[in-house]
Amino acid sequence: MKHDFEERKENRIINAHRLAKKNTQEAESLYTTASKMASVIPMGQPILIGHHSEKGDRNYRNRISNKFQQANIKLDKAAYYQDKAKTIENNDAIFSDDPKALEKLNAKLNELKKAQEFMKSANKCLRKGDKEGFLKLEAASENLWDELNKTSPGYGKGFAHFSLSNNNANIRRIQQRIDQLKKLEDKTAIDETINDIRIFENKEANRLQIIFPGKPDESTRKKLKSAGFRWSPREGAWQRHISRSAYLDAQIIIKNIT
Repeated sequence: MKHDFEERKENRIINAHRLAKKNTQEAESLYTTASKMASVIPMGQPILIGHHSEKGDRNYRNRISNKFQQANIKLDKAAYYQDKAKTIENNDAIFSDDPKALEKLNAKLNELKKAQEFMKSANKCLRKGDKEGFLKLEAASENLWDELNKTSPGYGKGFAHFSLSNNNANIRRIQQRIDQLKKLEDKTAIDETINDIRIFENKEANRLQIIFPGKPDESTRKKLKSAGFRWSPREGAWQRHISRSAYLDAQIIIKNIT
């Protein structure tokens, strides 16, 4: 099965830029049309109340107003997709289907552990008033020493207890993710066929995939969608994230196909 995390990410960025450009162009077209329509109305010309032209004039002006409103909506959409592209580009979250997930998670874990040790050692030096010892710590500085010696209401000097507690919780969370991914890697991938339909655990994509010999009927497609499976033209499979429940749902759906 083809799978490339970075390629999929790049495709999402390209698509967001494409939609931003499309909506910008449509907004410009609507503005141009509305402006041309408005230009035929003499400056300051009011609607002639009671005149035979009143209804047509109102409708015409409403069409102009609607086009300007549609143009503004398109511009808002363009801005949304531009922001979306930037968000995808700058997103440093670590996804389980990233082939480098374990490597990135281990690097993140090491950073968090170093930060935890630094905060603990820094607080120890602060309690002793040991500036010399503090400055020997990696990442320590004169400015940080002065900053940490400032008393915060309710927290005192140094790194607050909640900072260490929150960081420690993140260490446990990242470690759990690492353990889960390692367990998933070590586990033999599911690959079985029921009624000519294949259930395949695509570890590289982190998806449980159902591969039909042809297009499933409408009833089966509805069951797949209600169970969280989505069609992937790229993979040629119905899929969702790997889990025990995903596998059980796949078995139930396939076994109930008549």
